[in-house]
Amino acid sequence: MTHSGPMKHRGAPCARHLRIVALLLAFGLLTACKTSQEAINAATQLSTVSQQLTAYYTDLSNQVADTITLQEMYAEQNSRAMNEDLKTYLNTTQEELAKRVALAQALGKLANAYAALANSKAATDISTAAEGLANECKSIAPLPGGSAIPDVVSAASKQLVEYVRQRKLRKSSDAISQIVLGVQAMFASEMKAYETQNKERLRIAASVSRQLLKQDAVEVTPALAPALKPFNLTAKPQPNQTPADLRGLAELEISRTVETQNADFAATTQSLSLALKAANEQVKLVAGKKH
Repeated sequence: MTHSGPMKHRGAPCARHLRIVALLLAFGLLTACKTSQEAINAATQLSTVSQQLTAYYTDLSNQVADTITLQEMYAEQNSRAMNEDLKTYLNTTQEELAKRVALAQALGKLANAYAALANSKAATDISTAAEGLANECKSIAPLPGGSAIPDVVSAASKQLVEYVRQRKLRKSSDAISQIVLGVQAMFASEMKAYETQNKERLRIAASVSRQLLKQDAVEVTPALAPALKPFNLTAKPQPNQTPADLRGLAELEISRTVETQNADFAATTQSLSLALKAANEQVKLVAGKKH
């Protein structure tokens, strides 16, 4: 009985220490969970951007294919062969854009594997994705009028494989940030080349269309749709020859469409560049956390 008081007194600090340790462990687990969730959020954002980038490069590749066909039509309209240097230029551009489609898809695989790493799942997928991305980077050459992907991407991809093997989320996130930064830098350096390609496709399409208008080989009544649609009216095709005023209206519609589509494409390009920057910042946020 005489020892019960001191024993009780000695037990109190131990209990407090246990509670403190438990709180620290709980805080550590909460911090880890928060970091993992931030990594998952970053991976989701990166996955979305990679899908947008894939769609963008696919569309641009299709534009080049259309441009080749339009240039052939234009040459035929003017009774001459298509310039061989121009054909080589366009074919090379299309081949390089196909590589960029593959790069964007590889970036998407990396994003999905990054989410798995944040969930503490097997690191095999992200190692494979990193190696695949590095291989895609090696195959990319400069676009005519643009520049190649920075070497930092290949270097960061190799580092990422090692960090993943060591299960270091922060360092892995830093390597992924460097990769996204490199892709964004390439995209930014080539934006003018992308927009030039879009403008050239519309320019040659407009030239071919105007020539067809002069030859009275185009049905121009769709150009009247903005005026007739509110009243549920339908244009009546002319039996023999299209009046000059309708041809003029169609030419005006061509000019307006060229201007609108160029502006829309430029806005889409700028938006995608900003989205790549935002994805990089999100991954950098995880890289800056202490685990």
